[in-house]
Amino acid sequence: MQDLLKLWKEYEASQADKNGEIANNGPTLEIRIPAEHVTATNRQVRGGQLWGTDIYTDDSDLVAVLMHTGYCRPTASPPPSAIQELRATIRVLPPQDCYTSEQRNNVRSRAWGAGSGCSYRVEKCCIVKKGGGTIDLEPCLTHSSTVEPTLAPMAVERTMTTRAAASNALRQQRFVREVTIQYNLCNEPWIKYSISIVADKGLKKPLYTSARLKKGEVLYLETHSCRYELSFAGEKMVKAVPASESHDTETEKSQNHLLHSTNGEKNDGDNIMTDVFRWSRCKKPLPQKVMRSIGIPLPPEHVEVIEENLDWEDVQWSQTGVWIAGKEYTLARVHFLSKD
Repeated sequence: MQDLLKLWKEYEASQADKNGEIANNGPTLEIRIPAEHVTATNRQVRGGQLWGTDIYTDDSDLVAVLMHTGYCRPTASPPPSAIQELRATIRVLPPQDCYTSEQRNNVRSRAWGAGSGCSYRVEKCCIVKKGGGTIDLEPCLTHSSTVEPTLAPMAVERTMTTRAAASNALRQQRFVREVTIQYNLCNEPWIKYSISIVADKGLKKPLYTSARLKKGEVLYLETHSCRYELSFAGEKMVKAVPASESHDTETEKSQNHLLHSTNGEKNDGDNIMTDVFRWSRCKKPLPQKVMRSIGIPLPPEHVEVIEENLDWEDVQWSQTGVWIAGKEYTLARVHFLSKD
C-alpha cells in the first residue's frame, strides 16, 4: 500500500505542471507473489480485505483481488510445487467517488464510499515456473465459480454414509465421513472428484493408480463442461545416459526410472523401457453402456488426443484437479472403467 501511495504521489507531482485533470491512466507496478500465499486460507482473503469491483481501493489485498477477478481460483490448497510465484501488473489510478460490491468466483468484495489516497486495477497476471518460463493467465469475470451443464443437477448432491463409518463416528462422537455422488454429463452417478480417489493406495504397487491403468482400467475425469480420458498407452524406449555426461531434466528423469522401477520399467543394456500414458478429450460424453459397447479406451474417432507418450511424473494431482504437462484442468467428477 505504501508503494502504491508513493508511486501515485510521484505521478501526481509529475502531472501538476500540466493544466487539467490527471488522466485516468496512471503508472504501472509489477508485484511478485510467492506461490504459497496464493490460497483462500490467506488471512487477508478470509477476512474479505477487498473493496470495489474492477477498480479497488489501495488497501485491498492483491491475492483476494486476483481471486475476485478470476486470475486464480479461491482454493484452500496452494498451487502445485512446479509454480514459483505469481507476477501481477497493476495500474495505479486516482481515488474513485465510490467502490461497489459484487460477488465473483465465490468471492464477494465490499462497498466503500469516496476513497482517499489512490486506487488500482489489475492489468495482467502470469505464472512463473521454477524451471523457468511463464504462463499468462486470463481473467474469468463471471458471477459464479462454475458453469453447470444442462443435464447435470449440480446444485443438489447425494451423500452416502457407509455403515462402518457411521458406527465409528458414533463411537468417537465425531462427524460422519461422507462420499459425495454427482451426476455426470450423461446424467449418471459418478464420484465427486477428490485427490483421495486418484491417489495411490498404500505401499502395494498393484494398488498404485498407474498400475491400475496398466492393467486395463481407464480413468475418466470431468470438468463442468468436458470429459477427459487418461489411459495406458504402452511403453517407450529411453536411452540411459550416465550422470557424468549430462545433468539435464530428461537424464535425471531417466536415472530416476532406473533407480526406482515403480511403473514396470525394464532395463535392457543401455536402454530403459518405461510406461507411457495418453491424455485425451472425449469429443462427446457418452453413457457408460455405449462406451463399453464401442470399447474402452475409446477408439481414436471418439477422442481428441491432447498429450501422448506422457511419463507418469507429468501427471500431477492437486486438491482441485490435475496438471498434465504443465496445464491445469479443474475437475468435478471421476470414474474408473475397465474393459470387462
